Amino acid sequence: MGSSDAGTPPPPPAGSPPPSAPPLPELPGLEPGQKLPEASSAPPPLLDGIVRVKVPADKIQPFLAKTPLFKGCSKEVIARVAPLLQGLECAEGSELVSAGKVNDGIGILFSGKVQVLLPGAGGELLTIEALDAGDHFGEVGALLGEPSPYFVISQVSSRVLWLPAQQAQSLLGSVPQIGEAIGKRLAKRVMNFAAVERHSAPEVMTDLEAQLLETVDPGVPTRPLQTIEPEPDASGVVRFHELREFDLSPSVLSMVPTKLIRSYRFLPVKLSGNVLTVAMVNPRDQAALAELKRTLQTVEIVPVAVGLEDFSSTLVRLKLDEGRVVKTSGGPKLNPESFQFETVSEERDARPTVGDEAIKLFNRLVAWGIERDASDIHVEPTAQGFRVRYRVNGVLQDWTEPLPTNASIKSLIARIKVLAGLDITERRLPQDGRIGFSVGKREIDLRVSTLPANRGEKVALRILEATGSTRPLDQIFFEPVVLTAARKALNRPYGGILICGPTGSGKTSSLYSILNERKVTRPDTNILMVEDPIEYRLPGVTQVQINPAVGLGFAQVLRAMLRQDPDVIVVGEMRDPDTAQLALEAAMTGHLLLSSLHANNALAALHRLENLGCSRALVAQAIHLVLVQRLVRKLCSACRKLDPPTPALMESLVSRNIVDRSETLLPRAVGCDACNGTGYVGRAVVVETLQVNDAVREALASGRQLNEVQEVAAGGRAFLPFISYAKHLLQKQIISASEVLLSIAD
Repeated sequence: MGSSDAGTPPPPPAGSPPPSAPPLPELPGLEPGQKLPEASSAPPPLLDGIVRVKVPADKIQPFLAKTPLFKGCSKEVIARVAPLLQGLECAEGSELVSAGKVNDGIGILFSGKVQVLLPGAGGELLTIEALDAGDHFGEVGALLGEPSPYFVISQVSSRVLWLPAQQAQSLLGSVPQIGEAIGKRLAKRVMNFAAVERHSAPEVMTDLEAQLLETVDPGVPTRPLQTIEPEPDASGVVRFHELREFDLSPSVLSMVPTKLIRSYRFLPVKLSGNVLTVAMVNPRDQAALAELKRTLQTVEIVPVAVGLEDFSSTLVRLKLDEGRVVKTSGGPKLNPESFQFETVSEERDARPTVGDEAIKLFNRLVAWGIERDASDIHVEPTAQGFRVRYRVNGVLQDWTEPLPTNASIKSLIARIKVLAGLDITERRLPQDGRIGFSVGKREIDLRVSTLPANRGEKVALRILEATGSTRPLDQIFFEPVVLTAARKALNRPYGGILICGPTGSGKTSSLYSILNERKVTRPDTNILMVEDPIEYRLPGVTQVQINPAVGLGFAQVLRAMLRQDPDVIVVGEMRDPDTAQLALEAAMTGHLLLSSLHANNALAALHRLENLGCSRALVAQAIHLVLVQRLVRKLCSACRKLDPPTPALMESLVSRNIVDRSETLLPRAVGCDACNGTGYVGRAVVVETLQVNDAVREALASGRQLNEVQEVAAGGRAFLPFISYAKHLLQKQIISASEVLLSIAD
């Protein structure tokens, strides 16, 4: 069973002493004088949904005799093992074993059904096998003391007999029948792994599974199938990889034309000296290899294999899919003339038209914004005319291209208003609208806002693209504790997940990514979402936009959603007491709730819910996870450099316990062509996490002060502050030391 949030198992309930066994006599199958171990004085730690129950030893002996683990054992062995077992009652959806955590024993399913699930490359959970009564699990943590590579989750309410790790290890060495049973079970699981296709990869067995097989049966040499490679061709061995294993540098990606990347399905991923590693969907494609060698004659090509789905998703994420043209000097990669505006926008276009210059200029401005990964485009009137600025990685940058001499801000804004369906004659009042268009296979929305100013109208365009907003969670949450907590809460059938932060902190992107993972891993889920406005269009999700003009608010939509048989309810933002109360009550009554909230830290999020009229008891029972995030700039991997920090910077870091004085080299931004000389490419989140476990829930419900609740969470390792997450990013050289200080500033 996976350990709880605390690293140390919690003490047993007061008044219930841990079970113990009397000294054991000599039994058949043991060495002379050898005895079975005493029961562990530390009972297994309990997770949410799992409670310990008393197990009558005499009642379970007939059951144990029929299980694969003890089938070959004598009655004397079974009689002495039975008192060592702990009884667990597990609710539906409970995690008996957690991937990435060390479980402290072997479980034997007494009744119910459980599944073994393997985390996939994109965060999805792949079903390896379904276990029936009598089957056992958890051998990795119990026998090796290593984190489990897979989850074991109860499908229905189940009962489990738990054998502590210490006893399991002793039995393995002293009772040959048990070692043989574990070996057979692992062999069967390896066969199940082999039947699961993981993005066309030969990754079907973990190193831990192979090590276990050697432990239980040293006579059988094993090699983890994870390292099995295709038969080598004349040039050598072809290895299989996942693209997330590589730090994809823009300078390396640009070595091969985009057209060749799409045509032959390969991607340059690493350059070491004059050796270029190229990831290929079909590494045996001789035509592709020949084209590569013809194009790159000065480097040695080393092909590696990747899965088609992995390649395709990475292509979209890197924006190398269709709709782009080869970059020319001084121009954008996107072809502005390839924009296809939505039908409704084209119908609006039939209204008063603007000149061709304004149409071309607008397309160029948008193309440059998308090409720079800008989040916003600003068109601002000035005394000389107007200027255009882009918000890239949180920083405003001027557009350096010269404006056409005959360009007019009035005609440009008129073009924007026509496409957004706004009144082009109204210049005295602010207006909001939306422009939708596609370029190649990419669907992009522009959220338009106009504002009357002293020199004319100012326009802000927010760029929204669903593809870029639904990255895998392991590409958003780099800290393992946060990633595990998010996936654990997401796999629950009910409860609330709050994504919090100030305006512009990426709450919506994280919300959509979490929602997309749930949609991918559980495609049978009915997902309903209410927003204001709808920012990204997600297939497979019913999205509703509120309309205050007709009395359709968040609370009204939420009441209607509860009659639509939802599995997952997503509330874009909880703004009023009615919405907050309804949403939290839904989270308590069998629905998974995802929502965002404006709060600067985890305690402020709880305080905000109280201000919205939610009682402490309701918050404690409904909320399972609070994520508060801030955005920082990521270092460019092509030019980042390790250098000694300045004395002032070092003092600031040391005083906050971020680094030790012994750390003389820290990453910093440099600047190169790949990052436009800024030293930064993209942004990362710094997250504060509060997991509402049993101890935190009790502290909240009892009305204790919020700072005391935080102390309880920190003591149970259910609270991860901003500074710990930022330190992890600094150690991984993802962000610079100055960005660490910015991320933890109050």
